[in-house]
Amino acid sequence: MTTGTTEARGDHRTTGARQLRDLFARPGTVRIIGAHNPLGARLAERAGFDGVWSSGLEVSASQGVPDTDILTMSELLATATSLAAAVDVPVVADCDAGYGNAHNVMNMIRRYEAAGIAGVSIEDKRFPKVNSFIPGRQELAPIAEFCGKLRAAKAAQTTPDLMVIARIEALIAGWGMDEALRRGEAYAAAGADAVLIHAKGTSPEPVLRFLERWTLPTPVVVVPTTYHTITATELAEAGAKMVIYANHGLRAGIAAVTETFASILRDDRTTGIEDRIAPLSTVFDLQGMPLQKRHEAEFITPYAGRARAVVVPGRPTAPAAGLLAEQSAALRRADIESVSATAGDDAARAPQDVTLLPAQADATGAVLALDDDALSGTVLVSGDVFVEGEPLRRLVAAGGDIAVLVDVSDGPGVERRADALPLTLDSTARGGRRLGGASGSEVLAVAGPEADGEFAGAAAFSAQGFAALRQVAEKRRADGTEGTLADLLTDLLAAGHRVGAVEIGSGWLELRTAQDIARATELFATREGGQ
Repeated sequence: MTTGTTEARGDHRTTGARQLRDLFARPGTVRIIGAHNPLGARLAERAGFDGVWSSGLEVSASQGVPDTDILTMSELLATATSLAAAVDVPVVADCDAGYGNAHNVMNMIRRYEAAGIAGVSIEDKRFPKVNSFIPGRQELAPIAEFCGKLRAAKAAQTTPDLMVIARIEALIAGWGMDEALRRGEAYAAAGADAVLIHAKGTSPEPVLRFLERWTLPTPVVVVPTTYHTITATELAEAGAKMVIYANHGLRAGIAAVTETFASILRDDRTTGIEDRIAPLSTVFDLQGMPLQKRHEAEFITPYAGRARAVVVPGRPTAPAAGLLAEQSAALRRADIESVSATAGDDAARAPQDVTLLPAQADATGAVLALDDDALSGTVLVSGDVFVEGEPLRRLVAAGGDIAVLVDVSDGPGVERRADALPLTLDSTARGGRRLGGASGSEVLAVAGPEADGEFAGAAAFSAQGFAALRQVAEKRRADGTEGTLADLLTDLLAAGHRVGAVEIGSGWLELRTAQDIARATELFATREGGQ
């Protein structure tokens, strides 16, 4: 199976060439087809071809240039490498005339072999070559010169598996059958693993005559691009070992895309062609999404399963503190990666890694604007406080459907700020020390001076807890009343929801007045100076 379906592929550095050797050793013909990108290679593999031909014509055409050695070896190698990485069948590369003399061929062999290419085809033309089907100049290299390239190629490979195919262009150049056979025999003697006899007529007769007169054990490769009436089976019966359908994917794509584009412009919509083009699900499958999804489930915490944090509007009278960057950093120190905030007065100073949500008048609106698919929880921080990373880390780890930070440093019986939300807890206090229950502390009620502590402006919700929060927010919206995070907490307690308490004695600041902000600024400056 391939990377594009469900299973990871094998190591083509060793298996691609070995597979090609095995295909040549088994009975029957080997059929490969041209491609110029990994998608085409996967389509070839999925169709059932034995291998992929990294076609020089296809790659050149896909780049919009003639097949006349315009592209460099590095460009063609990059394509061939991408094909080999995408499929489990062997890839045979069209290497034109070897990109130069024997020195260039040796470099080419080392590079292609290292990239996991199973075989290379080198043609006996002078560099730069011209595509065999283009009328005009078709210059052949001297036999001795080309045999030197073949010997150099075999000397350069580091394993015995890579196949070097010598492509005979004598029939293309009009030099006749005797010359084609003479060249083929010389190339086999020079070490070619196979010879490719190329022809451009509409009749297969020249190729069949070559096969009839070929007496060496070196296998023969054919390319029935123009003499397409003969079958691969008939060619195999005549003595051919491998059949290359060199450019049919490219030509089919050109025809299909041309027709599709014309239909869209003609009909002014795509309805007429939707049943004739591949659905997106097929595209995703060919891209390898099934395997990636499996890896995602195995190795990556799903995005929806990560805790998220949202800084929601605080009291409407609170001035802009300009501390969103500091709050975002504190949330990330608590291992919360997804941080967002409702756009406010300090939106222009928001860090790049904070997602800005549409502005909302209050926390109620912010809650209702959030989606409810955060499976691992939501942390809400009121915009009129700053909370450090350690209390937030404890809040995230608290568990339960709803948990809040409660500052118990002052204890009960203390006159608190008018803007504070006093809370009574079920923990026991004696002599300035507190003990919660076996499962931690719990908020019992909103209370006055007898309260044990005050809400520190941050709360965490499981998926179920967030659903309850949305319910009380929807009720406020229906009643036409705005609400802060503290107001929503009050509503949850009034509705009978259990609220866990994470008791803290420090690590947070109010940002509700100009004096609060001045104090926070001074504290941050002092801390930074101390560092």
